[in-house]
Amino acid sequence: MKKKTKIFLIIVGLFLIYVLFFPMPSPEMAVRKYLLITNPVVALTGKVDEGKVNNDPKYGDLYFVYEVEKPFIYVKKNAMGWSVTSSGTGP
Repeated sequence: MKKKTKIFLIIVGLFLIYVLFFPMPSPEMAVRKYLLITNPVVALTGKVDEGKVNNDPKYGDLYFVYEVEKPFIYVKKNAMGWSVTSSGTGP
């Protein structure tokens, strides 16, 4: 393999590790990352709406994605970014 190809594959691999294992910089991206694992088509095409529950001490902020089986998704911010804490059929 050429040196440029190896460097490119290493960069792509590091990017995938970052996207899959680290929290996201925005709540909508955290919801879409969660959806990418559970329902990839909705992750790319679904609408993510912000709910009225903000700063819940246990779960975080509420977001809606009506195209999935569990439309209520809570995300919480930590020191590294936003991550999904819970999802379900009702708030």
